[in-house]
Amino acid sequence: MKLFRILAMWCFILGAAAGLQPAQAQTTEVEYSAAEPEVEMADTLRQDGKIYVVVVVLLTVLAGSIAYMVAIDRKVSRLEKQLKDDLVNR
Repeated sequence: MKLFRILAMWCFILGAAAGLQPAQAQTTEVEYSAAEPEVEMADTLRQDGKIYVVVVVLLTVLAGSIAYMVAIDRKVSRLEKQLKDDLVNR
């Protein structure tokens, strides 16, 4: 259960941080290209549609990591309860 509270807290913090981002003024194409260099790899991935593959892979890895942490947390909780019960019954 501790893991669920930690995950919920992180989701809350990340959601709050995303909501508190200051709004940026819209810039024209000329101002944007002068302000930041272009990222060719991102543009190429976006044009080819491969950026979605990258996003899906990252989300899959993230979901797998969270599922693994939840499974480990349940096993540890079960072992802690079993150990506690064994100590009480002695």
